[in-house]
Amino acid sequence: MNLSRRKFLKFSVGSAALMQTPAAWAEAAEKVAMPMRRFGRHKDRLSVVGFGGHTLYLAGSQKEANSIFHRAIDLGVNFFDNSWDYHGGKAEEYMGVAMKGRREKAFIMTKFCNYHSKSYSPDVAGAMRMLEDSLRRLQTDHIDLLLMHNVSGDDAKDAYRTEGAIEAIELAKQQGKIRYSGFTGHTEAKVHQDLIEGGFEWDATLMPVSVLGALKSRSFEEAVMPLCAKNKIAVLGMKGFGGSRRTHLHERTNVQEVLQYSLSYPEVCTHLVGVDKLEYVDQAVAGCGAQPFKPSERGQFAVNDRPDSPDFAALQHGSSFYESDCCGNSDQL
Repeated sequence: MNLSRRKFLKFSVGSAALMQTPAAWAEAAEKVAMPMRRFGRHKDRLSVVGFGGHTLYLAGSQKEANSIFHRAIDLGVNFFDNSWDYHGGKAEEYMGVAMKGRREKAFIMTKFCNYHSKSYSPDVAGAMRMLEDSLRRLQTDHIDLLLMHNVSGDDAKDAYRTEGAIEAIELAKQQGKIRYSGFTGHTEAKVHQDLIEGGFEWDATLMPVSVLGALKSRSFEEAVMPLCAKNKIAVLGMKGFGGSRRTHLHERTNVQEVLQYSLSYPEVCTHLVGVDKLEYVDQAVAGCGAQPFKPSERGQFAVNDRPDSPDFAALQHGSSFYESDCCGNSDQL
């Protein structure tokens, strides 16, 4: 994936940034006092922008990944995402090395998906085995937030069954290996609703909150967001640019607009942005200096994602990848 197509450079954060040089962006980023938001009903406070391990690995080398991670920490970013299956586990390994000496400054999220895996048993033992893999790769004794990855289909029922994901989560909490738990999904808002309404006290959900309306984002915003507010579940936004499988959408927006839209929802405590270059860290942090949109301003970003809409194909392009291929072929994520 080439993130350079994204319009990281199209917004106003001061005359220096408008020069669009790495030095100018660095100067603009360093002037931003990183906004923080409360993590749902808990006291933890997260930076309003977070960075993902999937794209951290795409930096191309451990040295470059270290530079990206360290720069993010220095600028006040504390939220970092990963997953057991990203790049065959190498994404977690990259982050584990980069995090050395800075673990206490980072809020680390990763994901498990043994219930979709062909090589791990779909039970508590399989989930715990996957968690141990992540702990080893990330070189830490605990994960701050562990998510069920890419929930879809019957995953809500499976989560609540005997030997299901919730049993694994509770065991991991009892053993002190995770602090918080949640779930993420890309395309099926109904599964998110079912997981919440099932009654378990989830801490967070990662879901599409896209200014472009990609991956059925509006259905998540309309149906899931109110449930999260009611249950004090932290919302973590993603797919602001449309996601890595929809690079054709990246030119339609910019990082400031992505953040302003997502953070217009008070339920969103952080929004994930993919960066694979050091300069993108500065640009994303500089974008945090803009005020979020007012709820009344969201209307200008209305989208028509109905199947008969001319925009439907563009907004959903690549979604079948997420629906059917979460853990099976991790090196493609």
